[in-house]
Amino acid sequence: CMSAPEPAAAAAAAVPAPAAGPSAPTINADGLTERTIQINGMDVVVQFPKEFAELSDKVFEMKAFKDWQKALDSEFLVKSILIQSVDMFGPRVGFIKFKAQVSDKEGSTVPSIVFMRGASVAVLFVLRCEENGEQFTILTVQARFPTGKYHFADIPAGMVDQNGDFTGVAAKEMKEETGIEVNVKDLVDLTELASDRDGAVSQGVLPGVYPSCGGCDEYMRFYACRKIMKLEEIEKLKGKLTGVAEEGEKIKLKIVSIHDLWKSADAKALIALCLYENLLANWKIPRWDMSTLEKKIEAEQKARKDRAGILAQKSGAVLGHAGAGGGSEAGQLKG
Repeated sequence: CMSAPEPAAAAAAAVPAPAAGPSAPTINADGLTERTIQINGMDVVVQFPKEFAELSDKVFEMKAFKDWQKALDSEFLVKSILIQSVDMFGPRVGFIKFKAQVSDKEGSTVPSIVFMRGASVAVLFVLRCEENGEQFTILTVQARFPTGKYHFADIPAGMVDQNGDFTGVAAKEMKEETGIEVNVKDLVDLTELASDRDGAVSQGVLPGVYPSCGGCDEYMRFYACRKIMKLEEIEKLKGKLTGVAEEGEKIKLKIVSIHDLWKSADAKALIALCLYENLLANWKIPRWDMSTLEKKIEAEQKARKDRAGILAQKSGAVLGHAGAGGGSEAGQLKG
């Protein structure tokens, strides 16, 4: 019989082998290119129509696809994936659309049409006027063809690159879309501050906010950038033309009161505003007037101490007078 393995060998045997890469391509009876990948330790066939077959390696290298593949819950039993379209952004995959055959462990079919585009960021500018304390935000007005609107106002946003640098992309988009240069240290990560770490609402900490979870993998992280500016500087931002011409961006800035942002048709703006206001209400973000408030509290505390000292002095004087025959007044003071 075989002897028992050494402890070190047994430990090594217990560690699962890393998942193999995609298999070599084959052609099925329908003319689709097939390659096999692993999801949760199970083989899954990925099919490509002829026009996208040469892009299969790039699809598997797409950060969004790799992240989704690794993070998929084990309750999903994926049998196959059919790639329906691939949009290239230069040398890399920008968007893909696919349909999968998926069920859960009870055998129920799960809706599985996915538009995959990966993570993105959005930035809420909060500008405070130095002269009067009014607060404003910046909207970028540009053509948004999917909405059918040539002039659509939304907050600055952009897709995250292959490196997954959320904060760097946020700062870059702010510079490109508004012309305002911001140090990444000045960005407040609203998503991180609002993370549901105790699981009160969601199961576990999610990477971001999902604006369209029924059909898209996109999750967003939201940032706030707060600046105190002179009224003249704020006025100069109104109607300013920005954007990256090479990317087809023609942007015009719009300045609105922060108190009117809740009327926006932009879901990003509403999410960012909700996070910002609730974090303020829960004191997770310092209020603009915190230093003034602290000074006011300190002044009130000093004033109370001063009044207490004056009353103590008066009380001592009255009691001293009472000892000399002024008892009625002292009795009134004690009462």
